[in-house]
Parts: sequence; structure tokens; C-alpha cells
Amino acid sequence: MSFSEEKHCRDSGLSNSSINWSRHLLMQVIFPKGSQVTSMFGADALCEKECLGFAPDTEIYAFRVFTDAQVSYTSWFLDAFNYAIATKMDVLNLSIGGPDYLDLPFVEKVPLPWPFGNNSNNIIMVSAIGNDGPLYGTLNNPADQSDVIGVGGIDYSDHIASFSSRGMSTWEIPHGYGRVKPDVVAYGREIVGSKISTGCKSLSGTSVASPVVAGVVCLLASIIPENKRKEILNPASMKQALVEGATKLAGPNMYEQGAGRVDLLESYDILKSYQPRVSIFPSVLDYTDCPYSWPFVGNHSMLVPCL
Repeated sequence: MSFSEEKHCRDSGLSNSSINWSRHLLMQVIFPKGSQVTSMFGADALCEKECLGFAPDTEIYAFRVFTDAQVSYTSWFLDAFNYAIATKMDVLNLSIGGPDYLDLPFVEKVPLPWPFGNNSNNIIMVSAIGNDGPLYGTLNNPADQSDVIGVGGIDYSDHIASFSSRGMSTWEIPHGYGRVKPDVVAYGREIVGSKISTGCKSLSGTSVASPVVAGVVCLLASIIPENKRKEILNPASMKQALVEGATKLAGPNMYEQGAGRVDLLESYDILKSYQPRVSIFPSVLDYTDCPYSWPFVGNHSMLVPCL
């Protein structure tokens, strides 16, 4: 499911169903961003012959949770989450976010116990970390939550996009140390998707890197036989497969790239023979691994770069 602004397959998107949770009936403006975000992983040959998505067999439900003036309320998101739970959706892509991790009804909806929480209903949440880079500590919520797959952006040269927000998470400060985020990075600069009418158009931002990973998640989920999905597939196992299968990039530190660039084939190899286990990331804190382990290398000062 994609949180965006969608209409019909040929008019302005590629969704199987569109539901408006914004209660905003006078929609004068159609925003093209939602169509592009959706098409990047779900465009199929019947709807879009020019710029196919790479998980075209996904069934997409686009939820509108903003008015034309880009206003939204927590209750609209909660309604959408509850609908996703009730209809047993598998993946949520949120190409949106905000700095307010103190919005407890929203934040706590993800880890709530069954039957109320997203994760306890085996819904895998993928979210953009935001476009507030290159400053550190600029992660958006819900991508900064431990049980959400937070996605940063890179260009086609495997450089961290300047706009991509950086970790660490700021929830714990000043009473603790922030967590490593993003979880993984994906291509997020000049990504091609469907235009609002016909043809293709490129778009940049972590909002387009997130659906790339959501598409990868959909493909990975499809390799598990349906009779075993409830037993194996959950937000934790999928995050393990993505993080452990990612390719670490040379240059960026852990708060810029997380585990590295998402790698579909490596994650596939992990998931196809997956056995439930406990893991931690990073699994090793190597004080000689510079610049990846910055700021824990050198003289351990955040103000001093690697030598």
C-alpha cells in the first residue's frame, strides 16, 4: 500500500484501489508525486508500457491522507493503518514523514500488540528518512523507529545524495546514545516513474528511494510459499534480510548509509533459507574501520574526521 494521492490506472496512477481518508471532497489539484511513487514498484505493462515498475504484480491500494493544501491529522493516518490491518495488507510504503516522534498515537501504532499494531499484524513498514541532509540527526518519523525500515537515498554513482537525511536517531538524547539509521539506502536521484497522464518523468528524494525498497520487499515476500509466509515473513525477518544482504559502500559512514545499498539478490539468498534468529546492527563496532565507523574512530571525537 502506498500513502499518496492517486486516482485511476490511466488517469493519474496505477492503483488497484484508492481511498480518501482526508475527508476533503473538493480536490481541485491532483499531485503527481503519488503516481510516480506508486509506479516505481507497481507499474505493469497494461497500465504503463514506457516505464515499468519492477514489482508489477503487486496489488496496490493508494491512501490519500492529505488535503489539497497538504494538511493532515494523526486520526487520518490511524484510520488508514486500521484499514490496512483489517484488510490484511502485507507492505506499507510511506513516502512521507515528519520530525515529531512525540506524536504518541501515531508512533505507538506501529509496535502495539495484536490485534491493534501494524507490526503485530505482520505488516512490513517502509518509510523515507527525509530530505533534510546533509545535516546529522535529521531523520523523519516513522523512518527513525526501530521497527520501521528507514530508507536513505543515493545517486547512480553510489554517493549519498546531499538531500538524504542523516542519523543518528535523536529520541534517546540527552539520556542515551542515538541509534544507527537509515537501515539501508537505495537509488533516489533522477528515478524514472509514470507521469500523471502518459509517459515517464524523473523524480529525486528519499520519497522515491522508499518505494524502490518497498518493491524489493514485495519481490522478496513472493519467494516464500504462501503456506509458510505467516510462519517466516514478518517485519523483523524482512529487516534482517535487507540489512544483512546490503552492500556496504566505500566512503559514507554508518549514519549516512546504514547497512549499505539494498541488494535484492543477496537478500533473496538470505530469505529463501531463513531461520528465525536474534541479530543486532551493527554486529561489530570496528574502531579501525574508517570512515564507516565514524565518529567512533580516530580519537573518538565527533569533531575530528578520519585520518
